[in-house]
Amino acid sequence: MSIEVIAQVATVALAVLAIIWHQQRSTDKLRDDFSQATDKLRDDFSQATDKLQTGLAANGQRLARIEGFLGIGMPTAVADKAAGAEVAQPPTPG
Repeated sequence: MSIEVIAQVATVALAVLAIIWHQQRSTDKLRDDFSQATDKLRDDFSQATDKLQTGLAANGQRLARIEGFLGIGMPTAVADKAAGAEVAQPPTPG
């Protein structure tokens, strides 16, 4: 084998190794960026879910107070004694 053939094979082998190394480095960087973006998205989603649950609970309590005031959504015997029961009762015909 001549020196030229050995040099060409070594050059191609080094080029292939350099390409593999560069590709691995690029893949690792993309993986890190993706992981950071996923973590941020997870945190944002968690915060939005917490905010939604808090708002939903507040609306449920508000609705319960309104229903209690108007005497709706409860048994008739108790509803007639609610604070705003007269407001919710339809006028009697007659």
